Amino acid sequence: MQVEIKKLPGSEIEIIGGISADNFEVFRPRAVKEISDSIGIDGFRPGKAPEKILIEKVGEMAVLEKMANFALDKEYIKIIEENKIKAIGRPEITITKIAKNNPLEFKIKTAVLPEIELPDYKEIAGEIIGKEEEIIVEDSEVAKALDYLVKARAEKKENGEAVIPELNDEFAKSVGKFGSLEELKRAIKNNLKEEKTVNSAQKKRIEILDKIIESSKMDVPNILVVAEKNKMREEMKASITQMGVKWEDYLSHIKKTEEEIEKDWDQDALKRAKYNLAIEEIAVLEKIDVPEEELGPETDKLMEYYSARYKDIDRDRVKAYTYDMIKNQKVFNLLENKK
Repeated sequence: MQVEIKKLPGSEIEIIGGISADNFEVFRPRAVKEISDSIGIDGFRPGKAPEKILIEKVGEMAVLEKMANFALDKEYIKIIEENKIKAIGRPEITITKIAKNNPLEFKIKTAVLPEIELPDYKEIAGEIIGKEEEIIVEDSEVAKALDYLVKARAEKKENGEAVIPELNDEFAKSVGKFGSLEELKRAIKNNLKEEKTVNSAQKKRIEILDKIIESSKMDVPNILVVAEKNKMREEMKASITQMGVKWEDYLSHIKKTEEEIEKDWDQDALKRAKYNLAIEEIAVLEKIDVPEEELGPETDKLMEYYSARYKDIDRDRVKAYTYDMIKNQKVFNLLENKK
């Protein structure tokens, strides 16, 4: 079968082709049987009515359309594989000619993974990672953390008056395994420093990705932007639910619909889609993969975690998420020049 493939804007393609009358007719018995099995015809058991009587009841076009569905399902996969098309999402199929004993002609429009041109991502990462940054924790920050801890451990008298514990060695011992107030202060300072270090590393990763996509060439298909908006909505729902608030109640409280919330997400969703495409392209170029012996145990850990909190957890979805998580970490390890 000859097909014509046209590139369209927005990282989409259009496939124009036809299936010969003989090859199209091959799908008639299957179409007739499926229609016959699904409807009742007086005097015949399901699936046993003669084709002539069936067509008198449903019409020839119903059979042809069912044949077209079967034929195009098969041919689409064949076209994608033979032409090495990286299709994403559901294709939009239009039948342009259909008739008995005639070729079936069609057009298929589908989004594809875009061709990507990346800058020298290792050089970009090296410049950002190489920037000297001293992580400092001020005494005032430690004092603020201590103040919060003291208030959190305050007790109330019967008259409602709060009893604030005295900030001393005894208080430090009551909080945890600390021998003195100074030891507690050092622990808080170290925790704050570790938190700042993690945040700094995360900021650098975002800066690296921003610089990479700024200098990249990629025509992001809209389907990926929509997918990111869907993820953002689910993340927001999960965050609201974890606070003990129903999503519908939250929307009612802020007096907004989902559509109104999402209308401001376009740019962020586009950026997230570009991040993912850039990371994926780097993984391909650097031949970064996650072998099963590494993927399996990590998937098991996440399954155990999620199964304890949610019902009906799909292992395949968790596995796909785990694969992306490990792959992304390996990409960042490469960019940060880590082993």
